[in-house]
Amino acid sequence: MAFRPVQMEKIRIICQREKTHVVLSILHDLRVVQVEEVGQDVKNILKDPNIMSGREEVIEKLNTFRSYENLLPRRKVSGRKKFESVEEIMQAASRIGIEHDVKIAYETMDQLKVNLKDVDNKIEFLKYLRNMDLDMEWLSNNTVSSYIIMDHYETSIKNAVTIHGKDFTIFTVPNGMDREVAAEFSSLGEKPMYIPAMHGRASERFDELMEFRKKLQNNIDDIMKSLGGLSDKYYSDISAIREALEIEVKKYEVAMKMPSSDSISVLEGWIPEYRYEKARKLIEEQTSNLCIIETLETDEKGPTLQHNLKGFRLFESFIRFYSLPDSGEIDPTVIFAIVFPIFFGIMVGDFGFGIIILLLSIWIVRRINSTGRKVKLPGKLTGFISSVFTPYQLQILARALIPGSIVAIISGIIFNSFFGMSILPSTIGPIHMTYYNPLVYTSKILLMSGYFGVFMVSFGLIIGMMNEYYFGEKRHILGKAGWLIFVWGVVIYGLSLIYSLNTDPYTNIYAGIDIGAIVIGVLFIVFAEKSRGLIELPSVISHVLSYTRIMGILLASVILTQLINQFFLSTTSSLPMEIIGVIVLVFGQLFALLLALVEGGIQGVRLIYVEFFSKFYKGNGKQFTPFGTSRKYTEEKYRA
Repeated sequence: MAFRPVQMEKIRIICQREKTHVVLSILHDLRVVQVEEVGQDVKNILKDPNIMSGREEVIEKLNTFRSYENLLPRRKVSGRKKFESVEEIMQAASRIGIEHDVKIAYETMDQLKVNLKDVDNKIEFLKYLRNMDLDMEWLSNNTVSSYIIMDHYETSIKNAVTIHGKDFTIFTVPNGMDREVAAEFSSLGEKPMYIPAMHGRASERFDELMEFRKKLQNNIDDIMKSLGGLSDKYYSDISAIREALEIEVKKYEVAMKMPSSDSISVLEGWIPEYRYEKARKLIEEQTSNLCIIETLETDEKGPTLQHNLKGFRLFESFIRFYSLPDSGEIDPTVIFAIVFPIFFGIMVGDFGFGIIILLLSIWIVRRINSTGRKVKLPGKLTGFISSVFTPYQLQILARALIPGSIVAIISGIIFNSFFGMSILPSTIGPIHMTYYNPLVYTSKILLMSGYFGVFMVSFGLIIGMMNEYYFGEKRHILGKAGWLIFVWGVVIYGLSLIYSLNTDPYTNIYAGIDIGAIVIGVLFIVFAEKSRGLIELPSVISHVLSYTRIMGILLASVILTQLINQFFLSTTSSLPMEIIGVIVLVFGQLFALLLALVEGGIQGVRLIYVEFFSKFYKGNGKQFTPFGTSRKYTEEKYRA
């Protein structure tokens, strides 16, 4: 289990210029090096970029294959292809000579669609006129123009002739009055349809256009069928070649950033320390030892690559949301993954709510991952959710709530709370069961919350000391130690006051030790942090006390559910009151569940982000982004 990000090494690769493509291919396939700008000392010596041959041809072919993939009907791609070289990719591309066929097909189809749109426009108004015995030549010709509007309407345009249909109006005006027509209807917010000049009866023209439309659509369908045939034959190859060409273009882009001379090229970047040796051996082997690979001594901070066990990785998203850890500091992902579900589960504190949250979380995960037919949800609900979360974020949140819901179920059993009702038996056989109702054991649960606070703040300060030791900041180690001593001195002395113990340092040596710890802690803090530390003294106590919100949110949830249940039980006097009681019970419990879910989640995260992380976590790390591509249709050539 890794409590720090992966250790990074800064490396420099000096290779024979002709071997640049091999090196870049290895680095791309291994995806282990984040390429960086080469140092100025190298740039001053090697000023020319490495422009590998064939770049323009590859880019041109890539654009062609991107257009193929976009224009052809999509097909499911099965299997992956492996290309040994750029030449092999270009040869495979040259065997797919469909550019002329695709171009002619789309030019023809575009013209057919223009014609189809024109026909549809005419059909749109002819469907209203076909039942009227009208000669279309009367409506629009060299003398007059006609319009149709979907309403009964009397125009005020001078010299206009109006014909009323069942649910539309035709009005005819002398030619040259376009401005008057536009002015009248723009003020009314209406948009009449212009009736173009046509010959023959409306019904005859309608039938002719419908037949013509059918022919146009058949022609379009035939073209799509021919394109579908091309997809069936070539789509898998096109997708693989397009992906391979994109990878080659990325290699060209990196190569152009590599300073070079007539004989050598140089590349620098970051690599995980544990991957360095295998990558070095592979590069030397594939380039016949014509490359020099060396690690560089540097004061630069490397990028951050988190490396947690599989079960904890989903919680990395919560850490990145706050801030990515610096490359050298402790990664708190595992701590978050353990602590957050505990806080969330206790604040929910009801095994009925816990079961609902667990089932809902599992359903969300399965729904997002399912590729089959899904139950349709209300559009407003899905629209709201999708405006807040992406499917990936929603899945992460649902997975994170699963352990928290299990803790909620366990807490609910301990508190004997099922939707606010105590339903568990008081005895099981000869065993007498003890449940800790939050309303009865308020002081004990409140004290437990305080202990949570002391533990988390202390733990955070200890981690802070470990971080400062790692970075060699001895003065700051003393400061963190001062905060730790101060906290425990205040806590123990405060507990003595709460329990009315002897707090006189003259008669109780332990009270004197407590006060001494407070004083020593303050001295350490002032020595390490000066006046800023004095100003922040009250904040550390408030952070400890802040954990009592665990008790507050739990109590709020318990009281709310019990009030809802009591109202429901009191509405038994008549049928109308019983109906109201059921409505209040259902919607009230849903509201209480939503409140527990939202407040438990937000406050659980807040206690970690604010009260815990502030004791040790700096963040501001830069994500490790290795040179490479996630392949879907092609295979890597090199593997370590």
